[in-house]
Amino acid sequence: MKRFSPRFEGHRPSGSRRVAAALGALLLVTTVTAAGCKPEFSERPSEVENYRVLAIQAEPAEWQRIVDPDTGLAKPAKYRALVVNPLGTVDKPELEWAFCTLPKPLTELNDVNIKCFQNDPAYLVNVGTGPDASAEVPENTCRQFGPDVPEDQSFRPADPDVTGGYYQPLRVLYRPDGGRVIPALGKVRIRCGLPGASQEQITQFNRNYHLNTNPTIERVTAQLPSGEQALEALEVKPDAEPLIVGPGQTITLRASWPACPTNDVCGDGYCGPTETKEKGVGQCEDDCKVERACGGAERYLAFSLETRQVTEVREVMRASWFAVDGGGAFRDDRSGRSADDLATFAENEFTAPTTPGVYPIWVVLRDDRGGVTWSSVRVRVQ
Repeated sequence: MKRFSPRFEGHRPSGSRRVAAALGALLLVTTVTAAGCKPEFSERPSEVENYRVLAIQAEPAEWQRIVDPDTGLAKPAKYRALVVNPLGTVDKPELEWAFCTLPKPLTELNDVNIKCFQNDPAYLVNVGTGPDASAEVPENTCRQFGPDVPEDQSFRPADPDVTGGYYQPLRVLYRPDGGRVIPALGKVRIRCGLPGASQEQITQFNRNYHLNTNPTIERVTAQLPSGEQALEALEVKPDAEPLIVGPGQTITLRASWPACPTNDVCGDGYCGPTETKEKGVGQCEDDCKVERACGGAERYLAFSLETRQVTEVREVMRASWFAVDGGGAFRDDRSGRSADDLATFAENEFTAPTTPGVYPIWVVLRDDRGGVTWSSVRVRVQ
């Protein structure tokens, strides 16, 4: 039997036994009635059959404790989620937001400690209800989920991901009606220390590392025989006209993001990994005094525990595509660009349904440092 894996937002297990065996009567990471009916899943992660939380965004995308001099309190981050069903995006979903504060033991194979889903107040910090939330990350986050020694020393410090990052779990619950719970797990990237680095490396990193920002989808377009046609995002224009396609027609959809500088030039408007507002090598006060985010594949500094070196790397970009059950199908569940691929778009083939009607489509864009954004569009089959 495969293990249960309550992965981060957008993930869905591949079968009901997998969920029921791990959580039993506690909580199912999908739509389940109070009577205990077993859920059924499509084999395609890109297919929306019922209520789902496709993405959870933190703004800023990377948390660093910064105290507001006026209040003496840490500045909060804001959180929002993309909740959908086969009819489209759920408007203003009533969500329950909470940080989980319990690390996972060495024997835990999942992305998060299973107790994060058991509603135990000893392990949860509630941060509100509603379509969004605003709260600072728990003060001990780098001890519980970062490289610092955990408060409970039966746990071990966390290992960084391939980008050198650490993440605070954010549990979200959605109750579309009285009998169902739709759980999801977001991850908030947290700025922590550099274990194993020399003082010189720490100084360099602190001077030149710039916090991650969420990516931006500049546009979604369809590559048609007649040429490229833009699809208006419903987030910008809720009554946007859908793209007209024929029954069963296959088209290529493309999600584009901004081009980020491939090298640092003082005065280009971006504060890159070799630039700083401080005096000395790489000083560029014009670009770095007030940092301007680039919504594409950013370059950043990373410290490798294996090589013990600080290196400059570039983000990987990944797009996840979603269509409703019976509302067409994508060739691939995901597409994207590797760190050495300078193209500024991801594309996917979409085959329209044969039944006339208007159908929603979603694309969720992520960078590999935890940044995320999304766009919702529609097609009309006629």
